[in-house]
Amino acid sequence: MVRAEAKRKKTHGNPSNTADETSKTSRVSDLTAELNEHVFQGRIFDARVTALKLKSLRNEQRDAAEVDVELISEVLDQADHVDQLLHDLHSDDGWTLAKESKGVTVHYRREAGTSIHTIRAQTQFHNFEPKDFTKLCSLFVETECMPKWFPGGVMKKADVLSWHSKYSKVIQLHISLDLLPFLSSRDAIVYGNGYHLPAQNAFLIRSKSTQEDTCRYCEVPKPAKGIVRMDTESIFFVQLLQKDVISFKMIGRDDLKLKYIPAPLLNHISQGHLPYELMRTVKRTIKNFEGSVWDKKMKERVDYYKEIEDKVHVQLEKWDKEGTNGASDRLGYGAKVSKKPVPSAKRSKSILLSVVVALVAIITIPLLFAHHRSMSLNDMVKFKSVTKLLENEHFRRIISSTLTLMLSLASMRKVIKLLSSNNTLYLNI
Repeated sequence: MVRAEAKRKKTHGNPSNTADETSKTSRVSDLTAELNEHVFQGRIFDARVTALKLKSLRNEQRDAAEVDVELISEVLDQADHVDQLLHDLHSDDGWTLAKESKGVTVHYRREAGTSIHTIRAQTQFHNFEPKDFTKLCSLFVETECMPKWFPGGVMKKADVLSWHSKYSKVIQLHISLDLLPFLSSRDAIVYGNGYHLPAQNAFLIRSKSTQEDTCRYCEVPKPAKGIVRMDTESIFFVQLLQKDVISFKMIGRDDLKLKYIPAPLLNHISQGHLPYELMRTVKRTIKNFEGSVWDKKMKERVDYYKEIEDKVHVQLEKWDKEGTNGASDRLGYGAKVSKKPVPSAKRSKSILLSVVVALVAIITIPLLFAHHRSMSLNDMVKFKSVTKLLENEHFRRIISSTLTLMLSLASMRKVIKLLSSNNTLYLNI
């Protein structure tokens, strides 16, 4: 109280100080409104510039209660993270080529503290129209519809818990592996953010799970009984390269919290079938877009998607004025992607990999028989229902070891086939 009175006397005693304080307060208010608008529109780098101005003002005016310190910190953290993501998307630093086929290139990267690899896949869509850029974005904007196109049918449901800005949501994903019914279902609480990047003619969509039970935007539901909360992070990058060419890149790392399936086998699957299936599914969905659920959603949100399409037309008009066909000869950010392929794995490495996979199979066989001895066929028949059987720990171990054996033998067969044909092997263990 005394301090407030002293401050009042000080400011009233000096008219210039009062005017100065009023000016700063107005400046804070204007910059805060500007920051909120940039955040709402997904302009993360513009938001960073404004956030730094607000941070500087707050340092000058320590008692500026109007400054949203939490928002400033969040914007600066997100901007730095997007910077890193753009580098990861465009640079070969730390990435190893896994496979290149049918216009799709897949890389992987080992991460500290985990045996699960991070995967990067990229392709280009040709003969596209400006509207197709918007259609591609709609696959990620319409979160509730993602299970309809997501490959493998593993995503059963996607609930939007909060849609707090134009391109930002909190989502609950529900995952179930139908081919492995003995595994519990999974879920994930995911922060989804979309960023408009004019300098790259692109949109970046980033989703990252959290294990925290609180959120500033909504209540976080606890996992239902029997549900395992998993970790996931995905980045989708949609970039206009030329008037009729769109680049589509993704980075992903999913930890399903699977105790009984070896990480090397999961990495092998994630670097092989899954990225190709995702790219094919996206292309197929865009090709059959007319009359689809996304087509209907775009018609419901006409202004929302028109704004995205207008940004594409602005870039096309700019290229017309420059007399260029597009930006395919430049990335507009970070390091250039190496035009040379990553050196092929040596034959000796392939032989070593085949030995490792064979050892996995050899080790698994006695485990499989050991589990079978602990539970006979007669023991299985005694269970009153399939559900009770699937809940039995011995039976789950039998299924897990059987699956591991099958995957190991299949991988070993592929190794032998590749070695005999002198092809390059990319089985990353």
